[in-house]
Amino acid sequence: GQAPGLAGPCGRPGAAMLRVKEVEAALARAMADGVTNAMLVNDEGALVAAARSAEVDHTVSAVLASIYSEYKVAERFVDPGSPSNLESILFDCATARVACTSFVRCGEDSQILLCVCGDKGTHYGVLWNKLELLKSSLECLGPIFMPCGVGAG
Repeated sequence: GQAPGLAGPCGRPGAAMLRVKEVEAALARAMADGVTNAMLVNDEGALVAAARSAEVDHTVSAVLASIYSEYKVAERFVDPGSPSNLESILFDCATARVACTSFVRCGEDSQILLCVCGDKGTHYGVLWNKLELLKSSLECLGPIFMPCGVGAG
């Protein structure tokens, strides 16, 4: 079954009129079982929304977006001519573990990432599970981000 409390902000009328605080509250509901933060990050590394938004989190989001985009670029050289298949990535660092997935694609080279951070002891399965639960509970927000560069002109 679905975890209680992760229903998300989409289940009521006026979901398109969401405030950032509501999205952040939905992200904050994932903070249990060793999860230290959950965030939406644009491809330039800026925090779109986060359960916790300390100065260090802005640095983390910039680094995550940069590494994710480097992997996307490298993928083109590994299998030239094929469409990109990279959807999710797990970072295992000295002091933390982070799982990221493409939340919304805004054209060929632009996207919003959904990232779930944990400490070094957070199990990989917990990170992947929280990531999938958040992705499905926030799914209705996708169209809000779609205009980012698509169809301009």
